Amino acid sequence: MGISKTKDAADLLSVSQTTIKRWASAFPDFFQKDRFGHYIFSEQDLGLLNHIKDRINNGETLDRIVLMTNKQSSEPLQDESLLHAHDPSMEDMLARVEHVERSLDQKADEVVSIQLLQQREEIEELRQMIVQLAASFESIQISSSKIYPPRDEIHPAAVAKLQAPSEKKSRLRSFFSFL
Repeated sequence: MGISKTKDAADLLSVSQTTIKRWASAFPDFFQKDRFGHYIFSEQDLGLLNHIKDRINNGETLDRIVLMTNKQSSEPLQDESLLHAHDPSMEDMLARVEHVERSLDQKADEVVSIQLLQQREEIEELRQMIVQLAASFESIQISSSKIYPPRDEIHPAAVAKLQAPSEKKSRLRSFFSFL
């Protein structure tokens, strides 16, 4: 078949050209560009793209896929865990990562617990302030009722005087109504 362009590779694999470009750009060491900056694919490259498609269809993410060319191995690596299956340093690294993840989860739980305790304290302080304000408001009402008796205890003429607008206000209103 020879050299294929992005459109040909997309048609062969039944994916979009954008997808082919994204896959190729994720593995720049495996896929070459021509002098115009366009990807060109050999038979081997098409096999690698098909391998990427199969891995993605199996639920793997692009960043977790490891490619090997036929020069490095007779066929592409089927499982990333096979690469480091007997590597003690990799097992040690994975154990450390798991330990860090557990520590991170524990710290996150501690932070949330501390924040909840602080919020509970703030809520309790606010509740106490409300109780104090209610008591202050009640004492103000009691003291004002001693100074100012309720309206029904005031003489009716005084109530009428309080409700009627003053003579100055009525003159100002009449003055401004002419303007």
